[in-house]
Amino acid sequence: MSIFQKNLYLIAGDSFLESLSLALNYAVINPAKISAWKDYMTAIQRLCQSEFDKKKYKELVVFIDCNPSFSIYTQMALLSSDYLIIPMMADFTSLEGIKGILMLLYEQYPSESLKKYASDIVTFNKQVQRFELKLPKIKQFVFNNYTSNKGVANAYNSIREELISFCYEQYQKFAEHFTKNNNSLDCLSGWQTAYVTNVKDFHSSGKVSASLGIPLHQLPDQGETFIMPDGKNIKLAKHRYKEAVENVKYLVSKL
Repeated sequence: MSIFQKNLYLIAGDSFLESLSLALNYAVINPAKISAWKDYMTAIQRLCQSEFDKKKYKELVVFIDCNPSFSIYTQMALLSSDYLIIPMMADFTSLEGIKGILMLLYEQYPSESLKKYASDIVTFNKQVQRFELKLPKIKQFVFNNYTSNKGVANAYNSIREELISFCYEQYQKFAEHFTKNNNSLDCLSGWQTAYVTNVKDFHSSGKVSASLGIPLHQLPDQGETFIMPDGKNIKLAKHRYKEAVENVKYLVSKL
């Protein structure tokens, strides 16, 4: 764990995680240790707790960036989390992803045949219940089909609306899987204001920020021209990345 700023702590990911996943899959089903599944699934949470005293840990906000697959370390991250922030593109793969979350985490199956099949096998949700662990709740859906000039890209808007309607239907059916919210949630528009956020595509700003190690919110203070690692000058329009920063601030205000 390294300190980047006084209030920011980073645990870097590693490509070796993929190699470890096979070992972890075997470790959690250790027949000699009944609590093996629970011990491994809560490892990330215990790692964070071990780095700080109780008071400081309670004040922390920890973000875990997950692989979209339901890998073993994604499951570990989920059981160390209180809330889910679900990024979405306006395409039908995002729709399948949301269905997957509802099914794999909460056992909300899209068909009776799948529900019947799952009743005879060990599932993630059954293990959670067995060890009396807590599942995270859905807090926010974040769309990034948001262009510089025209807001939500028109070509994707119809699919985006369909996705939002589907998510709202899931809220109406399974409100217990979502965080509580003070907004008026008895209509689609009120629910959307509470649970859906558009975040501008960062485009060149994001590439400059990542390549030069300059946090996005500090770009406006660095000028408009940046020298990239290969020596090329990249010019950014200040109002573009200021807008991106405002989008991020708005998202954070809802978390």
